[in-house]
Amino acid sequence: MTRTLSMLGALALTAPSLTAQHVRTLESARLLTDAGPVAVRLHLGTGTLSVGAGDAPFLYRSITRFGDSYTAPRSTWNASQRTLTLTTGQRAAGTRPRGDAHASDGAAPDWRVQLTRRAPVELTIDATAADATLDLTGIPLRRFALNSGASAATVRFDAPNPESMAVFDANVGAGGLKLIGIGNAAASEMRIVGKVGDIALDLGGRWQRDLRVSVSSIVGGISITAPSTIGIELESSGVLSRDKVQGSFSRAGDTWRSTNYEQSSVKVRLSVRSLLGTVTLIQR
Repeated sequence: MTRTLSMLGALALTAPSLTAQHVRTLESARLLTDAGPVAVRLHLGTGTLSVGAGDAPFLYRSITRFGDSYTAPRSTWNASQRTLTLTTGQRAAGTRPRGDAHASDGAAPDWRVQLTRRAPVELTIDATAADATLDLTGIPLRRFALNSGASAATVRFDAPNPESMAVFDANVGAGGLKLIGIGNAAASEMRIVGKVGDIALDLGGRWQRDLRVSVSSIVGGISITAPSTIGIELESSGVLSRDKVQGSFSRAGDTWRSTNYEQSSVKVRLSVRSLLGTVTLIQR
């Protein structure tokens, strides 16, 4: 039988003022009973989020540190649909942010989540005003989606994904996005939408399949670095944007193509739309 384990502790920290601020730590976990696929959704309102791969026998393990002005983390497991939803970073009723809660509230949640290595996962992360560090190395991802608001996000794959990923989606607001080791993601399609902030794509890793990437940005630079072992095609357009390309490329109109494109066993096609910003492509 699947069980949920939890441990709650409380401790007091002295604030600069005369009032004491109470900070609690909640740890929770759910046992993994089989290797069937599961859909996981993480909701974080305010704070910081770290995600990584965990060890057996857990589907997930979570440690959250949060102050009195935030509600306790919640978890919901739907056994029939095999969906797990974890939520934290919501303000408690009757509390008010002190200015910019994300920057100045020392009791904003610090959330650390580990996910299983032993079952295929479809992962969705909603981060409203929370910086996210997502090390997805070792998590068998079939699909990934990131929706972030006023926050920065770093996503990395340091080893090949144990599963083939259909789609990688990222919709980011004002904080920017950095993707590291895209070749290890084993994705067939990536769709990235940014509003305000820089977007950095590192195409390193062990490539197993071709990839189509679409990137659109309103304000902010877009930088792409790629190894010389893959073929690159970049179609770039924008009203007030400009391109900076380093490496061995030919150009026809708005399209740049690496000279090794036709001979490469792996081809990456990038379609970039930037309203205001510089698009930088470096292959070496």
